[in-house]
Amino acid sequence: MSRKLLVTAVIALTVLALLAACGGSATAITTEEIHPATAEVKATDVEPTAVTIEAAPPPVSGPDVPIDDLETVPIITTAASVVGIGSYIAAEAYAVPAGEDVETEPVQALIMPFGITSNMKINNIRDFRQPEPAVRDFTFEWSLEAPEGSSAEVTGNPVAIFLADVAGDYTLTLTATDAAGNIGTLVKTYHATTYIGNGSVTGDDPVPPECAVCHADKAEAWEGTGHATFFTRAIDGAVSDHYSANCITCHTTGFNNRPEANNSGFDDIARAAGWEFPGTLQPGNWDSMVENYPEVAAFTNIQCESCHGPGVDHKGSGPISTGLDYGTCAQCHSEDPYHVFPQQWEISPHADKNAQAFWYPTGEDHLACVGCHTGGGYIDAANGVPQDARRSDYQVITCAVCHDPHDAENPNQLRVFDTITLPNGREITDVGPAATCMTCHNTRVDPIAAVEGDTFSLPHYSSAAEMMTGGAGYTWGAELPSSPHEQLLENSCISCHMGPTPGMDNSGTPDDPTDDQPLPGHNTVGQHTFLMVSPVDGTENAGTCQQCHTELTSLDFQASGDHDGDGMVETHEAEIEGVVSLLQEELESRGVQFLPSYPYASFPADADANLKGATWNWKIGDDIVEFGGVQHNYKALVGLLQLSYEKLTGSPVPNAEILAP
Repeated sequence: MSRKLLVTAVIALTVLALLAACGGSATAITTEEIHPATAEVKATDVEPTAVTIEAAPPPVSGPDVPIDDLETVPIITTAASVVGIGSYIAAEAYAVPAGEDVETEPVQALIMPFGITSNMKINNIRDFRQPEPAVRDFTFEWSLEAPEGSSAEVTGNPVAIFLADVAGDYTLTLTATDAAGNIGTLVKTYHATTYIGNGSVTGDDPVPPECAVCHADKAEAWEGTGHATFFTRAIDGAVSDHYSANCITCHTTGFNNRPEANNSGFDDIARAAGWEFPGTLQPGNWDSMVENYPEVAAFTNIQCESCHGPGVDHKGSGPISTGLDYGTCAQCHSEDPYHVFPQQWEISPHADKNAQAFWYPTGEDHLACVGCHTGGGYIDAANGVPQDARRSDYQVITCAVCHDPHDAENPNQLRVFDTITLPNGREITDVGPAATCMTCHNTRVDPIAAVEGDTFSLPHYSSAAEMMTGGAGYTWGAELPSSPHEQLLENSCISCHMGPTPGMDNSGTPDDPTDDQPLPGHNTVGQHTFLMVSPVDGTENAGTCQQCHTELTSLDFQASGDHDGDGMVETHEAEIEGVVSLLQEELESRGVQFLPSYPYASFPADADANLKGATWNWKIGDDIVEFGGVQHNYKALVGLLQLSYEKLTGSPVPNAEILAP
């Protein structure tokens, strides 16, 4: 991968993050704002470039701002099971239907965390709009047991909401009843308490029960992330001259200035100490805060408790939240127009809580699958945990599955970056963030070992990694034609699937953003939707393709020739479907029987490498016909299918234009 491009990409992402901080425009950033571990990677072999350094604007001065003058934050829920006193808790009802034998496979009731985000702008809980139930044909009932002295009552359905108004345990019970009267129940406990701080922000040694006493390794890794120093840099003027007092609600720990919240969070500590937000953003503000208000400074930046919940009662074994739900990140990273990644993610396939991919191949019976089909399993696999010890519980692919909240060794805190070894044994390098995608979006099987070994198995549904990088399919040692996408797309998968989302229309008034309207596909295609086609309005995100295919108006490409021999030059998808159909007919005529699920096909006893290899390649083509992805490498796919037909029948595809290397 071009190191120069990597520099540009990471700096662009950093600028985007700074813009997102408070809705202001970004000023020039310095290299000190980039984490040293990242800077070391980017500095290698970078071509020298002339740089014009503009003088920093003078600090913007104004009066200091007392805590009581800050805007009241909207209602949010952190999706954590441990919360600050005075916080709302929201939980979504879910259920898995009973099996054929209700005694052995009863209804499963599930309580899902639910994130009420700042983007919803809920200032009165009565204004919360309930979503449609995630599952149909169920009746849900909620009940709540609150600690002594609490007035908490559960309201809403399918999302149950209550205020944790005093310290202690809140026991929430869900009863799910299906149309046949079968019942499933689940009980979940939430805990409300106060904040303590991690103990490593101001330089003093932590003392019990502060987090860093026991979790020094996590605290040390966290200290290299942007979360650990954002407030520190911001009040010294190193982030943006638009940074204001109302920005600190997300850049401090435990901030909740709603009247019902009194939990020793930042606002409570700052109010009691008399600290005020500095009216002039300039170097020295942080040092002055540490010297004069150390107890307030100890609750600045985004610390452990911002995600794990207040930990004063944890003390090693007590209640603390460790979930992977996206609401933990969305409590701060989801406010239009700058913080939009959670909203985008919500419509992505990674977020589909009903997808079979996140339900069927999970649990202790599918430990070979959980490295990609559960969030916890993916993290374990990335960390080198042996297969039989990986987490197998249901969990969709959320922010913290791909991005490590504790570690900034890789750009964008990705758990997997730049290098990956595919099932066919090929090591792929210099693919940057696309290595994260390729970890799961591959065939899972080495075609040579599958076809020529003692145990035959067909590829998994996704062949994107092999198609993009070469090496997909069983080739009999032949060289295949190939599209140049691997060479041209610096970030491979990322370049297209996370391309820029359509922006805003200035409505003819470029100097007045208040009347701007979203363009078609805005936040429903590209970026963290990972989608090429919007499920909302059908917008196709073809911008990356158009850099080379300048005449392109749709992702539905016209093929360069008649590759299935039907006498017509059709779209890529239609040509591939035609060759797949021809190949399937030949396979079935030779005794291959196709099955609707694993192992997908059965063979006659005398099946040879030609029959098995052609079937292996047919599965790749058939999956692409069903799920898409022909654009990854059309030439290689056509060549693979045409070669399979010829190896099987002894003749090329009749009347077809044969693609040669």
